[in-house]
This record gives sequence, structure tokens and C-alpha cells, in this order.
Amino acid sequence: MGAAATARRRTGRLAALAALAALAPVAAAPGCGQSAADREADALLHAIDVLRDAPSEPRAAREALLAAVERQPASTPPAQRARDACARAYRLLLDATAAEARVRALLAAPAASAGPGALSDLAAADAKIKESAEVMPACAEALSALRRAARRGM
Repeated sequence: MGAAATARRRTGRLAALAALAALAPVAAAPGCGQSAADREADALLHAIDVLRDAPSEPRAAREALLAAVERQPASTPPAQRARDACARAYRLLLDATAAEARVRALLAAPAASAGPGALSDLAAADAKIKESAEVMPACAEALSALRRAARRGM
């Protein structure tokens, strides 16, 4: 083989590599080749992850993130279970923290403003925190099931 044949072979390999490199962004594009259910599961998982990882304060920001989870479409049973279980667990938690904040505000105000309602608010907050802790494992299990289903291609 001469130098010309070696050069042609190298040029052919380089052309093939260039073609593969040009196709890589298309193949790696988000959502390419995914079904609608897979894209839906990915969006739901992301929304729940963002909510879970969000700081506790400001509460309004977490409320907005929870509302986004509650609005996520969920057309498959695993997605519905994950959305509903996690939305319930986080709704209880956020409602409890809001009630606790109201009680703290009442206790910080002049003594006359904290009445028996503050005690019932505190008891309600405590009950919601306990219930949230009880349903949070169902959220985690539903998320695991959704991730498994998404890996299998829904």
C-alpha cells in the first residue's frame, strides 16, 4: 500500500468520525426517542426533586413548587401514584409549617393576642407533621416505582 492509499483510508475514517460527531447532538437531545409517557415521567420526577431540594423558606416559593407538582400531567398509573402521594405528603408538610408560623407570630405578639386558637393551631400543625411523616414513605416508594417504570420505557 502506498502513501495515497493510507491517506484515503485516514480521510475516510476522519469523515466517518466527523459524521458521527455531527449526529451526536441530535442523538443526545433531550426527549429524542422518548415516548410521551417517558417525557411526562421525567418532568414529574424533576418537579418533585426540585420541591424536595428547595429550602424551607421562603414558604411562598415552596408553595409555588408544590403547585407545579400538583399541576403536572400524569397519564400512567405510576406517574399518578407518584404525583398524588408526593403532593399529599408535601401539602401536609407545608400546611403544618404555615400553621407553626402563625403560632410563632401569635406568641411573639403581645400576650393578649395569643388565645386558645393558638393552641389548636399548634395541635393541628403537629398532627399534620405526623401525618406527613407517615405518608412520605409512600411518596418515596411511588417515586422509585416511577423511576423503574421509566427505565423500562413505561
